Amino acid sequence: MKLDRQKILDFFKKSESKASVILKDKAKAGDTIKEALGKAVTNKSDLEGVWAKMLLLFAVAKDYVNGDYTEIPKRSIVAILGGLIYFLSPIDVVPDFVPVLGFIDDVFILNLVYKQVIKDLERYKIWKDSQLKNSRYN
Repeated sequence: MKLDRQKILDFFKKSESKASVILKDKAKAGDTIKEALGKAVTNKSDLEGVWAKMLLLFAVAKDYVNGDYTEIPKRSIVAILGGLIYFLSPIDVVPDFVPVLGFIDDVFILNLVYKQVIKDLERYKIWKDSQLKNSRYN
């Protein structure tokens, strides 16, 4: 099966637009992140190639929405939340219920988002590590 990259990217752009709207409502954004995490945990075996990246995307999104970490550009958090919204959609370019292939487009988008925001994620990891160190000493 050949993936239609442009169709996937167009669908992702719609997810980013939804993310911009959802980010204005912290409760709704938090619920979206929780729902996406639940789906990810349920389908972990299908997501092995991007699991560690997804956990980092979930962490930064959660810390951003909670107001704990705001040192990330708006476009990056919109891309991250857009990727999670894309992942949440059961009917995207390759519907999730299609055996074996159902998550292939989701993995493509999540990898794309990760690469797009990798510098921001590196800064986030440094911040997160410092938070953990500070909490051990307090």
